[in-house]
Amino acid sequence: MICAKCGKPLKEGSLYCDACGAPVQMVPDYNEFDDYLDHLVGEEESSDTKPVRPNKKANDMQNTESVKHQPDHNNHNGNNNNSRKKQQQKIIMISAAVCVIAIVILVAAVTGNVKKSHDNSFDYQIEQAKKAYDSGNMTEAVSYYEKALSIDPDNVDARYELADIYMKQKDTDAAAILYQEIISLDPKSEEAYKELISIYESKKNYDAIVSLRDDTKDGKILKLFDSYTVSKPQFSENSGKFGESIDLTIKADSGSKIYYSFDSEDPVKDGKLYSRPIALDQERTYEINAVAVDDRGISSDVATAKYEIEFDAPDMPDVDPDGGTFGAPADISITAPANCRVYYTWDSTDPSAASTEYTAPIPIPEGNNVLSVIAIDQNTGKCSEIYRSRYEFYLNDQQ
Repeated sequence: MICAKCGKPLKEGSLYCDACGAPVQMVPDYNEFDDYLDHLVGEEESSDTKPVRPNKKANDMQNTESVKHQPDHNNHNGNNNNSRKKQQQKIIMISAAVCVIAIVILVAAVTGNVKKSHDNSFDYQIEQAKKAYDSGNMTEAVSYYEKALSIDPDNVDARYELADIYMKQKDTDAAAILYQEIISLDPKSEEAYKELISIYESKKNYDAIVSLRDDTKDGKILKLFDSYTVSKPQFSENSGKFGESIDLTIKADSGSKIYYSFDSEDPVKDGKLYSRPIALDQERTYEINAVAVDDRGISSDVATAKYEIEFDAPDMPDVDPDGGTFGAPADISITAPANCRVYYTWDSTDPSAASTEYTAPIPIPEGNNVLSVIAIDQNTGKCSEIYRSRYEFYLNDQQ
């Protein structure tokens, strides 16, 4: 029971409300659900009861008087039966509602578990992806393959199948990413290399092909790049030390251009186009870097050679006669080494380029004299060792 004034629950046997102090009035607890069920039961009863039509006014009055004087036992029993019937109907309806709700909850739980199980199943995602693919729904197939890869990120087969869809859709950029991932997971996958090379070739992205080639060390895979490999240039002289100037020539594959640079310069960025032999004609160390570039712009590896130029001194001149004592006038002939000029003195001093140059046979002067001769290479400036010899010449054998 509850208080009629404040609606608070009343203790059993209380005459006044403990909450507000109002006198207790007998008010039954109210339940909206019971009222709703009563309403439903009432509708059912009203629909099952047939209406009664009064016949005459006199009969109505007579029936009324008769009812007034008859005892109410039947009415009381009917009310009790109706109350039990309503109660039973309430119980039945409540039980039915509970069963329906339980079934709904069970179905939802089972459905949720199944969905969760599918969401976490790699095999299920692949199966659905293949079904979508077979039915021509590529968008849905891609979605399932992506879900499968989120479950198993290292799966290579799923990547191949997804890449195949992208290739059919002409989305080569997305396919290239998948083939790169496959190569990362399986560096010996020839199929992935072939597909990626094909994509780069279609875009004429030869730098990407070369980069892909440079990243692999597997000999079998490297053979796939044979047609994208340019041979290094070849030098006419091997690295070494040279005592004279040299004209260096460079050769490369037919149709390739050659670029070269000195020392540490990059021949690709800073090189000069090779067109004729390179003259190494100074005393120094040359480092030559060369690269060959074909008509696709693919560069070879850089070829490097070092040449140390330190010119040799020319041989001494050949002097005839080679000194001696003479009683009659005579001339001295001097043969110079190749590319050299000859200079001489008669006073025992060291000759140089400032001394008298030999151009014709030299008469031996009278007296006791020392001839000094040197040869100077006109290309290198190197001097020969000094030739020295004594010549004595007296007329009429005067000594």
